[in-house]
Amino acid sequence: QDVFPSKGGSGTGASATRTDPVHELTPELRRARERLLPVIESLPGPIDWAVAYGSGVIHQANAAPSSPLQSPPMTDFLLSTPSPTQFHTSNIRSNPSHYPLYARLLGGSAVAWLQDRWGAGIWYVSMVRVHDLEVKYGVISTERLKRDLEEWETLYVAGRLHKPVLPLLTPPPLLPSLHANLLSALSLSLLLLPPRFTEHTLYITIAGLSYSGDPRMSVPGAENPDKVKNIVAGPGNLRGFRRLYGGLLDRIPGVRWEDGKVAEKGWIGFNGGDGGEGEDGEGWIVQPSSPAYLADLIPSLAPRLREGIAAHYRAAPPNDFGSGRGTEAGAGAGAGAGGTRRPYGSPVYHDIAFWERVVKDPQFRTVVRQELRKIMYRPALTQSVKGLFTAGLTKSVRYSLAKIGKWWKARQARSAV
Repeated sequence: QDVFPSKGGSGTGASATRTDPVHELTPELRRARERLLPVIESLPGPIDWAVAYGSGVIHQANAAPSSPLQSPPMTDFLLSTPSPTQFHTSNIRSNPSHYPLYARLLGGSAVAWLQDRWGAGIWYVSMVRVHDLEVKYGVISTERLKRDLEEWETLYVAGRLHKPVLPLLTPPPLLPSLHANLLSALSLSLLLLPPRFTEHTLYITIAGLSYSGDPRMSVPGAENPDKVKNIVAGPGNLRGFRRLYGGLLDRIPGVRWEDGKVAEKGWIGFNGGDGGEGEDGEGWIVQPSSPAYLADLIPSLAPRLREGIAAHYRAAPPNDFGSGRGTEAGAGAGAGAGGTRRPYGSPVYHDIAFWERVVKDPQFRTVVRQELRKIMYRPALTQSVKGLFTAGLTKSVRYSLAKIGKWWKARQARSAV
């Protein structure tokens, strides 16, 4: 049995074991973990949790193999620490080249303050060499990580974890938060999809959630316009998405394969953990379209999103809203209604009768997407600006030029089709 121990963090002193499909690694990913874990182990200070991601780890479609004249793609990491101050103080001392001059002069406490107060609560170190690899790593406090996973406070890290990543350190107490994040993403995607869709379309929808409100996607050169499609179509990623969401899909009543011939697909149910790549993801999935089914998905949404949707409909309820229990339970729930926001545990957020009326609104999916963008836009924008300062001028220019190069290649490839 594999273990994923925390590195001197608050992780609770226990090891993270393979207790769910997320940690069922293929032999290729297992070897990648053995290769990349020393990068995290080389960083000083307490670390609770860490993952590696990106084209340097989980290969995206059309990612050109590195030639002898090309350097391999930069490897991206995310890690959490129980004490950002302690981490940055130790890291500045051990790896001063990872920080711009002003950060070294300010010290670990100031860096931790800037990390938490601006953007999505992450401090990025970009384009540094560790163990002969060019890496970029983001540091977030474990407290902020848990809030983002459970509540979608900014959806910045939580959204990254909607896609397959390579787990390096996973403390057991974090597993419920990781599970809640995946369930929120799946439930939201099912709400946005029609009664009939392909498996591939489901994963495209899930992967696109965290980019729907990201301002970088609308800026030429900031991101590859085919990024979402490439993530899903990349080698091994179909299995990765099945590993993340297969078990959850199996437990949602009414969601099933249209042809019902699950056994012929080469893997059990929706869970791809026991099989290979199976088919190409073009199998059709069906789900009920009844208000009762859709309303049952709402409680699984992250509280921040659920609150935003409820606030919208309290301020401007659909025409078919009556004066029943649902309306009375949450009157004034949203800021738009002129009242004080109710806490996440208030009856309005669990009132099925209210939600059954809401999901009948023809504009419901549009409202959901708008509320999702509200969560993400400002943190993503300020985090992007902060990245220019955390990396320093020279690295920021190099990083931006590399992004523009990827964008230009993707644009040429699309024009050639």
